[in-house]
Amino acid sequence: MDRLACSVPALNGEMCSSGEESHWCCAIFSCLRRHCFSVHDVPVLSSCAPGPLVIDWFRLMGRIDEDSIRRVLEATDIVDVVGSYLPLKRAGSRWKACCPFHNEKTPSFIVDQSRQNFKCFGCGEGGSAITFVMKMENLGFADTVRRLAEKAGISIVEEVYDAAEERRRKARTALLVAHKKAAGFFHRLLLCSPKAAEARAYLNSRGYGADMAKRWQVGWAPDSSREFLAWARREGIPDQVLIDSGLANRGERGDLYARFRDRLMFPINNVYGECVAFSGRILRPQENVGKYVNSPETAIFKKGDVVFALDKARGPMGKSGKALLCEGQIDVIACHEAGISFAVAPLGTAFTPEHARILSRYASRIVLCFDADKAGMAAADRAFRELAPFGKDIYLVNLPAGDDPDSFMKREGKEAFSGMVERARSFFEVRIERARESGLLDDAASSAAFAREMTALLACMSDPVARDLATADVATRMRMAADNLRGAVRMAGRRKGQEQVQSAERKTAEEVPQHPPVKMDRAVAVLCELALQNSRAQGLIVDRIEELLEPMRLLQGGGILKKILARLPSPDSPAAVQAFLVSLPQPERDALGMLNLEPIPIPDVDRSVQEACSGIAKAALERHIASLMAELADPSTDAARRLELSKLSVDLKRLLGTM
Repeated sequence: MDRLACSVPALNGEMCSSGEESHWCCAIFSCLRRHCFSVHDVPVLSSCAPGPLVIDWFRLMGRIDEDSIRRVLEATDIVDVVGSYLPLKRAGSRWKACCPFHNEKTPSFIVDQSRQNFKCFGCGEGGSAITFVMKMENLGFADTVRRLAEKAGISIVEEVYDAAEERRRKARTALLVAHKKAAGFFHRLLLCSPKAAEARAYLNSRGYGADMAKRWQVGWAPDSSREFLAWARREGIPDQVLIDSGLANRGERGDLYARFRDRLMFPINNVYGECVAFSGRILRPQENVGKYVNSPETAIFKKGDVVFALDKARGPMGKSGKALLCEGQIDVIACHEAGISFAVAPLGTAFTPEHARILSRYASRIVLCFDADKAGMAAADRAFRELAPFGKDIYLVNLPAGDDPDSFMKREGKEAFSGMVERARSFFEVRIERARESGLLDDAASSAAFAREMTALLACMSDPVARDLATADVATRMRMAADNLRGAVRMAGRRKGQEQVQSAERKTAEEVPQHPPVKMDRAVAVLCELALQNSRAQGLIVDRIEELLEPMRLLQGGGILKKILARLPSPDSPAAVQAFLVSLPQPERDALGMLNLEPIPIPDVDRSVQEACSGIAKAALERHIASLMAELADPSTDAARRLELSKLSVDLKRLLGTM
């Protein structure tokens, strides 16, 4: 803390210059000296200005100033924000939904439009629109505010310079710009270049024309590295940015070459529609060459965290409560072009826990639509294992052997495929049916091996009721004794639980421990509530700042009250209160989250403030007396000090008796 900004009432309505000390400033410093604050508690006076008394005890400003945060929150409707992720239902004057942060069947997640905040009464999560987006998208605070500000068309002020953060932000921006330019370059080549005739013919053979290519910004990478690199240099993209973005690599001799050559290019967007990577598909079969090549992981792209087409599908998923999970990009595009706009895909068949966490936020019903071959079944099993712990209903589309969504729709039509998606059956029903068709249940040994696979999958289900019903259904379909299968599922569940505990212990050992909420003395908590509930109460408390200095220093939670009185967030503005809350460290924010901060009318504000101030003074006095008595009880205290302490404690107890 290197300064004390003090805004005081101007004498005769004039602004104090920085070199002057008003009567109030002198009183404050006198009080600080009287109460023996350390040098760390007495910063430098920087300026005085008209207005209510404000003492900036701690420099809390981050990169983005609080006024910008307030304006962003004022321009952002939390119902619109949450509603773009979850299907909200009106409940009186509020809105409700199933919480995206823990598994539940009965909605306990409440969005309050008047206060512009949310609260889950199941897991305790709560906060503003900023907090919600941070948790949903796993973004940092500053990045979240910037995104909401951009969406609202608001310019924000970033005050504190952080060289490392500035370098990181510039590097990230450079990668995003390079990807955006490359996507445009590839797209123009596909539409206009004579060299891309084969790529256009391939799309036409799949039933797609220029309209689809424009909607998805599909492109074509030239077959010559020289052509791509010449374009990049004309655009001013440095070689190192090309390498960091994964668009180019260096050969053994140090020469630069393009990563994607003669491939159909599908941009991979993040949830906000920004291109962060590419997936390139070959146009003709080639020996020892993968059908798809994806961008490597970069500072803006983590393969296990990105779901293809989520930027387009999240709205429809939130409204319908459904997600259709396909294997590849072409399948997803085919679904969207057919009007099934809640289709997405992982990048390849490697479905990760993060993919499952993302989908579980948007949809309660997950429909898997993978190929009917062995690889497709393995991918479906993997997806089920990751999704089942989130308590979602998981279904499986039973495509004919050799078909994918795109080929099926080309042959049978869009309506036929839409009907299959709507009539998708439970995962285990289709899984067992396919096993029977494949001959996996023809003999005892094969049946036992398949049963063990199903047992492991059943053990992944977190909902005990759904798990028991699914176990009974599997036992019936496989002609097994239900009790035997239940016993096997319990054993598999115990093994899985032990593995999870061991994994959690290893993870916990590596993580930075979380800090609990700051403890608050009840008298301090009452004043915090008043200051954030009622504007007049806040003003009356500020007027009594001098008598509160010592109690705030002595009592638990006093630092939080100091910050409230330093910043004075208006109780009449939900955005201002939320902007103040999100600027606090998490332990302090959690402490205030346990209080009732509803803006309420107070019948007798003056009396309420008087009683609260008396209560905090009494609590501070009791705390001071207790410290004196502890020192008296210390055998090392000398006789002279004991006499002094005894007299002081008698005086303080007499004073306490009059309160």
